[in-house]
Amino acid sequence: MTDLKNKTSIQEQPKDLQQSDSDKAIRHLPISQFSSTVYTTNLEATLAESQISKINYSNTLHSEKDTLNPKGVNEANEFEQRALLSKTFGPSIFQTLDHHLTREAPQQNLDNSPKDSIRFEVKSKLGSGAFGDVFGAHDRDLNRRVALKQFKGESTQALLACRNELRFVGRLEHPSVPPVYQASRTNEGAPYIVMKQIEGDSLEHIIALLQAGDARTHAKYTFRYRFELITQLLRVITQAHQSRVLHRDIKPENIKIGPRGELYLLDWGIAEDFDIAQNQPLLCGTPLYMSPEQAQAKALGPQSDLYSIGAVTYELMTLSKSAPKSQTLKDLIKDLQSHRPKQPDFVFHPTQRYVPSEYVQAIMKALTPDVDQRYQSGWEMLTSFEKILNGDFDVVCSRTFVKKLTNRLNKWLNYNLRNVVIFFVFAVLLLIGPLIIGIWLGSNL
Repeated sequence: MTDLKNKTSIQEQPKDLQQSDSDKAIRHLPISQFSSTVYTTNLEATLAESQISKINYSNTLHSEKDTLNPKGVNEANEFEQRALLSKTFGPSIFQTLDHHLTREAPQQNLDNSPKDSIRFEVKSKLGSGAFGDVFGAHDRDLNRRVALKQFKGESTQALLACRNELRFVGRLEHPSVPPVYQASRTNEGAPYIVMKQIEGDSLEHIIALLQAGDARTHAKYTFRYRFELITQLLRVITQAHQSRVLHRDIKPENIKIGPRGELYLLDWGIAEDFDIAQNQPLLCGTPLYMSPEQAQAKALGPQSDLYSIGAVTYELMTLSKSAPKSQTLKDLIKDLQSHRPKQPDFVFHPTQRYVPSEYVQAIMKALTPDVDQRYQSGWEMLTSFEKILNGDFDVVCSRTFVKKLTNRLNKWLNYNLRNVVIFFVFAVLLLIGPLIIGIWLGSNL
């Protein structure tokens, strides 16, 4: 049975049977899948693929041995599992990519045409994901740099993946969603799309620099600036939700910050229409950033994406992950149903001070396990975050009381020049008043 038939048959099964098959596979998923984007169209095959990768890695480390010791878990293998936590695994319908696009052959083109007719000259490999590999290239016709995303798998499945991404990216017209310039196929039939090449660093890389205590990064990415970046992300997702599109895989790796501070939301490979996400729920996304309902393969609404944004915000501010510290994916899914992370202003990280308290309530509301108590729309969450940046936040402690009082005083002073004069006179009287009273009392006693 082909993978395409597998996908069709799974979607035709009753929902309770889908859930049962997913649960059965989840019980055996290792910790290395926590930040992998799981997709239940063929979760068993994804599991098998991850196990093969794990065995191959161990065999490389222990090439002098003929067999792999199933009981021994060395430090290198444990490190490899941890490193996989933020990787995306998509449907197992994708196979190994043909080798005609590699870093070793940078001048090779997608069409295998004679060199004098090359349009896209591949320069480097930019990244690899569940659905395809992305390459940096030069468009000779228009004399500009572009990104080429070639989709993995057999021709039918690769075309379906290409179509899925195009139909959502094409629906969204937003500066933070890289536009697609062209869609075509190689001589071998592999589909690819030509997109705007985004410069800058991923949020994952920025968080790593902050965790390492990089002084320049900390100087640039203040707490306020980090919160402002999240408001950019909320504007993107609000637009997507207005177009009835769920991203379903929001995480630091899929967010890029451009050289002028512009934010881009990438990788719409497992995005889905609202109606389908409601009526045909699947277990998909990245476990460390999944909402509780997403982890249970339940029907999804905009609140699920907002939970993921809350998890990204928590990590960007505290430099620690919000997900529970579970040992298996089954435990993680179970723990998510009632998990509430430690308040951000109580999380200590040695490379920075504590998170300012005014941001706490907004972040914690986004991470509420109960869907009904969470933000109900991207617009509501965006409005709340912008109010905080403007100094309109709830008083929850002495720090927030002083900050809010100071902000109100600042707004009052900026409202009218007369207020500045009044405040100046009042301050002078407050300073010299006791002195005048003291002199008068001294001369009359």
